[in-house]
Amino acid sequence: MNETLTLSPSCLQQSTVLTSLQQQFPDLRFHPENLSVLRDTGHCANAVVMRYKDNNLDLVIKDFARCNWLLRKTFARFIVGHEAQVLNRLAGQPGITPNCYRLSESMLAYPFIEGTPLSKIKQSGQRLPRQFFTDFEKLVSRMHQQGLVHLDLRNLGNVLVGPDGKPYCIDFQSAIGFRSFPAGLQRFMKGADITGVYKAWKILCEEPLPAEHAVYLEEYNQVRKRWIFRGYPVARLKRRLKRLICSRSRS
Repeated sequence: MNETLTLSPSCLQQSTVLTSLQQQFPDLRFHPENLSVLRDTGHCANAVVMRYKDNNLDLVIKDFARCNWLLRKTFARFIVGHEAQVLNRLAGQPGITPNCYRLSESMLAYPFIEGTPLSKIKQSGQRLPRQFFTDFEKLVSRMHQQGLVHLDLRNLGNVLVGPDGKPYCIDFQSAIGFRSFPAGLQRFMKGADITGVYKAWKILCEEPLPAEHAVYLEEYNQVRKRWIFRGYPVARLKRRLKRLICSRSRS
């Protein structure tokens, strides 16, 4: 009697990831015990975030393969392509992952960055030295010199304290090039990143936020409250695509 083996979605996804890694790195060998899940929200339009670690590689993998066909061909393809483009543009910048690999149209990998998110630092009650925040400010300035804004640095989970005590930025799905926008909007977009630095500085630094930074943060927050557009271009597009595709998937 012929028997059909039905694999669970997690097993199917594991197999797909390992196959994609093998194609990207044909001289290496990949084993399932080295693959673990870092985050799986279960949402129909969110990637499963995994980590593959062995003696040769330590990678974060964002995989939308579990999503339905429509999601993979639209939203996932856009998000993966967009983040890969941003990371390639920032390659070589300190504080940012050095490279990335587009394993498929719906799967992206990049080197794992060891560190503790500022959100966990806040929960622990720990305080950081002033130097961390001046380094963070310089990191953001270098990003802006490349013509890019992150747009989600006010989220403390997107900034890590590395083992070297330096800041590292992650999750560039909402990042966007700003130079094609009007000057006023460019300032506002860059301000979102700068105030992300100052917000963290105010909450987590051993020393008070300098007065001029505090004024900038307060003035920006007042403007932000009156901002007529909710969110930023890529973030808005992501939300709209998610709502549209998920509603069609359920119908």
